[in-house]
Parts: sequence; structure tokens; C-alpha cells
Amino acid sequence: MNQRQTEFGNDITVVIPTRNRCQELTRALDSLVAQTDSDFEVIVCDDGSTEDIAAVTHKYAETLRIRLLRIENSGGPGRARNLGIDSAQTTWISFLDSDDWWFPTRIKRLKASLTLEDDVIHHQLRVERADRNTEAIPAHSSLLGAPLDVADPAMHMIRFGNPLATSATTVRKKLLQEVGGFNVTDLIEDFDAWLRLACHGARFKRLPEVLGAYWAGGDQLSKVSVRQYQRYRNLFDHQLTLLPERYRAYAQSNFSYLLGSYALQLNLPSTQDHFCQISLAQEPRLWSKAKLKLLRMKLSSIFKK
Repeated sequence: MNQRQTEFGNDITVVIPTRNRCQELTRALDSLVAQTDSDFEVIVCDDGSTEDIAAVTHKYAETLRIRLLRIENSGGPGRARNLGIDSAQTTWISFLDSDDWWFPTRIKRLKASLTLEDDVIHHQLRVERADRNTEAIPAHSSLLGAPLDVADPAMHMIRFGNPLATSATTVRKKLLQEVGGFNVTDLIEDFDAWLRLACHGARFKRLPEVLGAYWAGGDQLSKVSVRQYQRYRNLFDHQLTLLPERYRAYAQSNFSYLLGSYALQLNLPSTQDHFCQISLAQEPRLWSKAKLKLLRMKLSSIFKK
């Protein structure tokens, strides 16, 4: 754990990256107007929209302390979020994706929980789907956001994945800037940021409440896409160059298992290569699961002939 002095404050900026999605952005901003504690700033970061985002934010000039910043299309939310972070003048940055929204007591509950000993505060979100499909992933009415082992949050994320939904996460601005903000390359930028914060010594606290909603729409499928597989691969390749030595063997095995599972779903030839990088000594459970998946894959191939 890094030893450092930390400033205290409960002043918050809500950073909302958006590209088009005027209707969804309106819903998100309406949820901020409805907050029972209205003392916060809002920065909407327009990432090269072709829709008139300024017309939307102008409607909230009298009900929110809102600013609109615009950049040309950067190809992802990372650069837009960084713009909002750098422009904020508050102790805390709270992220809200433009298609998500918060419940009315969210800001009040967040402020009540902030202490000098915290760096990252997170909670759960309820999944909302237009098709109300309870079989899809993520399923309608399911919850996003898992408990995090705060004794070693980096190891927990390496072994169990990303427990923090971006729209449920609030981070101390100073610390987020120290780790370089969000990565702007084509990877899972939020997971990458949380891992870097954890390795930097950030102190995580989970509020055991559902304080907002995650909009899954109706077009998200349970099967992973090739682009998502590649973004995870980029993330893991990047993290294996950054993680402290004590984590790397576990990270190699856990990352390889996830990538192998994705590659298997997509019927990619890299499936076996990923699974072969899992260490029996470090992760016997994952090693066994991978061997079983490979066996099933081979049997399925035989029966198809």
C-alpha cells in the first residue's frame, strides 16, 4: 500500500462521455435533476457527435451546474472521460455513461460514505433491457457489481474479473491522474484503469446498495464478439507489461483462461494456445476446466465429421 497524504472533501463532478444518444443522455441528465442532493457539478464530454448535444445540455442550464466540452471523435470513451477529469475542479470524479442513470438518493448516499481513507467507491447497478430478456447476458433485472477483496484488490480482479461497473464508480481525482487516467487505445479501458489504481495502492470501498441502472438495450447477445475478444486480448497484453512481478504468473493463467473461453465461443484457432498457457501449479482449477473444455471441443469436432 502506498503511503501518502490525502485531501478530504465531498465535492463531486459527474463526468458523462457521449457520442450521439441524445435521448439516452436526456434520461441520464433527468436522473441527475432528480437527485435529493443537488450539490455537484456535471461535465458532458461530447466525443464528436453528429447529433446536437449542445441543444440537450442547454435545457439543463438552470437545473444543473452543467458544462459541455467537445472533442473530435476519438473512437472511444477513454479520451472523453480524461477531458472531463482534467477539467473538473473537485476532489472526486463520479462516472455516468450516457445511457445509464442513477436513482434519486445516489449522490446523497455517496457523499455520506466518503472518508479520508477511501480512494474508490463503488456499488451495484440494476440491469435494464428493452426486451426484458432474463436469459440474455446481462439478464434483465440482474445486478452488476461484485464484492471486492479489499485486502488485495488487484489479485481479486486478476482472478475474478472486473467487479466495478463504470457508472457505479467514483474515484479520487488526484489518484486517477497519478495513474494516467483512462487508456485511449482499443482495450477494456475501465478494467484497465481499475487494475492500475489497485496496483498503485488505491483503497476500495463498496456500498452494499443498488443505486442506479445499467442500460443493456435489447441487442446485446450472450455470445462474445470478435471485437470484444480482441479488446480483452489488448488489455491483457498491456497489463502483463505493467503488473508487479508477484501478480504475473496468476495473471497469465487467468487471462489465458478467459481468452481461451472467448476464443472457444468464437471457434478461433487460438483457443488451444490460450489454454496451454494456464499454469497447473498456479491455477489448478482453471487448468482442469480448460482441459475439460478442450476435450469437449475435440469430441464435438469428431461427432460433427
